[in-house]
Amino acid sequence: MAVLAVGNEQVVIHVEREEEETTNTVSKYPIQAGNNITDHTQREEQTFTFKGLLFGKDRYDIQRQWQQLLDWQSKGSILQYAGAIWHGNMMITTLHRIYEDGGYKNAIKFEMELTYIDIVQSSYVKAMNVGPKAPSPPANPGVWVTVRPGNTYWGWWKQYGTPIQTLRNWNHWPDRRIPVGVRARVK
Repeated sequence: MAVLAVGNEQVVIHVEREEEETTNTVSKYPIQAGNNITDHTQREEQTFTFKGLLFGKDRYDIQRQWQQLLDWQSKGSILQYAGAIWHGNMMITTLHRIYEDGGYKNAIKFEMELTYIDIVQSSYVKAMNVGPKAPSPPANPGVWVTVRPGNTYWGWWKQYGTPIQTLRNWNHWPDRRIPVGVRARVK
């Protein structure tokens, strides 16, 4: 007899056979003498296979237990298993209902495979949404003027102290053709 449980919910199963399998993938390439062998192997899933019966007082009770197993499988619930093998952090990967000899009046024959889930702690911190963020103002919005007749880069250099080459780079007009009425950056 064994018990599968999630919190306070549990299903009692009568187990005929329990099997435990652990698989490692080992390097198929040569390993240099003196190297750590564990660097060339990877542990795969650890699976547990059970074959047994679900008993109940009537067909409805048996079907309720079977449905509970199906629900745990479809939701990906993390289970605790206590039988000859005891293990936590298990997930149902395969459920196989067996119909033979016309079925049983008060039982369901089944096979089940559980896989061990390695749950780790993470340092992930969820970011909190604090609402829309206003755009930050430009670091230096600059000083702009409307060009009047007679304005020159030299005159703006004398008035604002901005080097003439910087004024040319900002405004992209030839020295003798600064258009009147447009905005020009001067600082």
